[in-house]
Amino acid sequence: MNYLKLKFFLIAVLLFCVTPLFAQDVSSLDSSKTNQEQHFSEKNSENLENKNDDFQRYTVLPFAAYNEETKLQYGAIFILFFKPFHNGQNVSSMDFMIRGTQEKQYQFQYSPKLWLFQDKMFIPAKFSAYKWNFSLYELGARGSFDPIENYDSDFLYARIPVEMAFGIPNQFPFRYGVVLEGEARKNKLDSFKTKEADNGYYLGGGYRLVLDKKNHVNWPTKGFYVSFEQMFFGGDFKYHTEELDLRGYAPLFWKTSLAARVYFKQSRGENVALRKLAGPDGVEHFRGVKSTLWNDTQALIYQLEFRRPLFWRLSGVIFGETLQAAPNFGALFKRQMHYTVGFGGRLALNRSEKLNARGDISLIDGKHIGVTIDLREAF
Repeated sequence: MNYLKLKFFLIAVLLFCVTPLFAQDVSSLDSSKTNQEQHFSEKNSENLENKNDDFQRYTVLPFAAYNEETKLQYGAIFILFFKPFHNGQNVSSMDFMIRGTQEKQYQFQYSPKLWLFQDKMFIPAKFSAYKWNFSLYELGARGSFDPIENYDSDFLYARIPVEMAFGIPNQFPFRYGVVLEGEARKNKLDSFKTKEADNGYYLGGGYRLVLDKKNHVNWPTKGFYVSFEQMFFGGDFKYHTEELDLRGYAPLFWKTSLAARVYFKQSRGENVALRKLAGPDGVEHFRGVKSTLWNDTQALIYQLEFRRPLFWRLSGVIFGETLQAAPNFGALFKRQMHYTVGFGGRLALNRSEKLNARGDISLIDGKHIGVTIDLREAF
């Protein structure tokens, strides 16, 4: 089975190589351009150093991949880019993704990332519709890699964070905001345990605090990022969550940079939705595993990554991650630690914005192979 995964990963890499046929820098010329030198802040200098060049309006990426959760999957990504009104501002985008799998699973996702009011407001929203197959695992880091059972599920999901910097001096990299989130799910299995764990709906709201000193939105090489979020949910599930996200970036040598992250989450309440428990998501936190594996009340994840541009549109990364999960903080450091090591390739879909499609292959606990295909960096 591992050889089959590697085979499909190589097919995905091949698709990456032909992507420029579909993802050209399609632009419109601004007739009012001048040769006057522009002075930008350090945060946006890399984004806009070629502002007098053509502005890329969109990109299209077909893909095929294989991973633990979906087996063979295929689909396409379409991204729209919106030119800012003034030089020095961040570029807004809208991501559209549609995909299917050999298991007759389907997903449509719309993810706008909007910078408004001269970058005083940032909205990285996400809207999804799924017809998907999920797995139920034993809770905790001691749980088996093999699922207890699988079940089909149809659901709608929405998350709308609104981060603001109104009243904050431009030189101070702080944002505050609110978050709205909801999901409605219908499981197609008679298992009482599974339906109780995940069936129904929830609606929630909370607040978010961000300290963002990264030197680039999509490909940071120096600076730091800190965020704290607290959410309260009601409906068929009543619980609350807290998340702390700490990131640091530093340049090293030969255009190589180091990225490090510490991520902590806890989920507590009367009955927590299965997919909202603390643990890996398989895409950004502990790549390559199924999204509900080793979930528990609390989880702590460490991530370390080396990044380097290579040639043409390609870049490469080497990464390592560890995970600990437990029912309480006292037991967190006593439970089994899971780890993953791996490498990945990056294909620039928008060179000026350094926006990449990424493919990562990881070795989990020294014996399981996982593959992740996604947009933008994991952190």
